[in-house]
Amino acid sequence: MKIRWTWILIFCFSLMPLGAAQSYSAQLADLQKQLSLNPTNKELLFKVGELCHDEGVHDNKKAVVLAEKYFLQLLAIDTNHARGRALYGSTLTMKARDTFWPPSRLSYVKSGIKEMDAAVKLAPLDPIVRFSRSVNNFHMPKWLEREEIVKTDLAWLWEQIEKKTDALPVDTKQEVARLHGLVLKKEKKDEQAREIWKKGLSMDPASEVAKDIQKELDRVSPKAK
Repeated sequence: MKIRWTWILIFCFSLMPLGAAQSYSAQLADLQKQLSLNPTNKELLFKVGELCHDEGVHDNKKAVVLAEKYFLQLLAIDTNHARGRALYGSTLTMKARDTFWPPSRLSYVKSGIKEMDAAVKLAPLDPIVRFSRSVNNFHMPKWLEREEIVKTDLAWLWEQIEKKTDALPVDTKQEVARLHGLVLKKEKKDEQAREIWKKGLSMDPASEVAKDIQKELDRVSPKAK
């Protein structure tokens, strides 16, 4: 089973500023020190789990194990923590990536999907939770039957963006535009995809996501701006 992990990216909502240039290990040590003084602090548990999750995206297997540990601690305290459950589900799909035995890989993927679906059920109007599921599920194999769910999530997210939601950072909004456009393009709705990509591009033409959006625009309309 092959799943693309490039775009399984969850954007950070910091409990407290940690310098962008600070390394993963330094951030982890700082958060673990804080957590040792307050081990049941839900915000800290989520933050350290999120940090490890995001590091795990870059093929750091040890970070994935840590992410699972901290999210389980968080969910033991608050089973209804939707964002924590969404990232826990994403973490399980990364465990599948890191597991050799096929039956175990499939089990982790299905468990991860179940957790992400549960998170959305807990907080269906939380754009972060819906984005987490859609970006994680986007490249899953067709036989897992996630296409309609991804399509629905992205359409809903784009509606919120059109309504000028402040719940999502600009780079996340641009990624929604990129993925939503790809869904529409697959359905041969090139004109709709083009308009969404143009709007996404205009949000921040100099961003890294904007470069990928421009590539898609060039494919459907060379030199489109």
